[in-house]
Amino acid sequence: MNTGPTAEGPGTGINSGKSRGFRIADVAFSTNEACPSFMTANINPKFDIEHNLSRMEEIAQAAHEKQVDILILPELAVSGYVWDNDDRGEVLEHLKASDNRRTQVKRVLDRIKAGLVDSCRGLKAVFFGNVRDNRRGSLHDTVFIMTATADYNTVFYDKIFLTPLEKLYFKRGSDQRLVLDTRWGRIGVMICYDMCFVGLGKRYAFNDEVDLIITAAAWRTEAYREYPLLNLKLDNYYQFIWNLMHSALAAHNQIWSIGANCVGAFEKTGGLFCGQSGIWSPSGIPLVQASHDREELLILRNVEIRGHMRHQAKEDFDYSLDFDEVYREIKDLKPRHVSLHSAAEWARHCSRTSHIPAEDYIE
Repeated sequence: MNTGPTAEGPGTGINSGKSRGFRIADVAFSTNEACPSFMTANINPKFDIEHNLSRMEEIAQAAHEKQVDILILPELAVSGYVWDNDDRGEVLEHLKASDNRRTQVKRVLDRIKAGLVDSCRGLKAVFFGNVRDNRRGSLHDTVFIMTATADYNTVFYDKIFLTPLEKLYFKRGSDQRLVLDTRWGRIGVMICYDMCFVGLGKRYAFNDEVDLIITAAAWRTEAYREYPLLNLKLDNYYQFIWNLMHSALAAHNQIWSIGANCVGAFEKTGGLFCGQSGIWSPSGIPLVQASHDREELLILRNVEIRGHMRHQAKEDFDYSLDFDEVYREIKDLKPRHVSLHSAAEWARHCSRTSHIPAEDYIE
């Protein structure tokens, strides 16, 4: 099945090149230049603030040169991702030094902001991941939104669902979603592990009526799953989940999904980030994705994020129509439990298959 072009392989309509040392894949969704163009940065941030800031500035310049509207950078693009070690003090000090208000950080971010435009053709917004120091003794894993007119320190989303590792360093978000009203449509924001919890995407889609969810991530590649009798084995299970979650988020909620992910080896552990930054249509189909193992910038131009599926789904089963006219909130009722075994048969089954006494299964 053809699920759309990848930037690293052959695909119709992909223009490849380089800008400021970055490999760029450039794809057009439509010819309607009134629709927005997106650049996602499939990059490998280091645990080096100065290095990351310098590359962010170069990427922003590349976005200007390519005349895209919105640039999306991965999770913790300024600080670099965290790792577990015996002395967490080193990591915490580094994270605090990455805060937007620190002099070296603010200087670069303000230069990027100064280059943004408000209404004419060119780069209008930058989504970037960084640490947010709430000045009350807690740090947050945050995505900030920078525009020509808005203060990026006041327009942000704090990650809600933290992994066990992230809980060592960050405080979870307040559950407050971020909804951005733009000239092209309505945008929601998530960070990495948030995608695994379907309630958040559902609220964005059904309560907030967003057209697009943007996800910044530091999503890993390696995890092992095996089913020996089926001769099935995956060494890159997390990479599989990255793609699955985007397709599900888009198709279940009939919205667009764009992800900007880290890629390559993490310098502190050697573990791999899975890359494959990309864009998924409301059908759940990935339209174009970046490399799974190397850095590159991916552009998708003229994306009709508002109302695209409304006029494309014409078959008898109109998924979009069903979501509008059939779906309703499911009442919180207790399920009706029915046993398909007699008590005696169930007791015999339990005694053969479990270490738990059969009587514990029988009311």
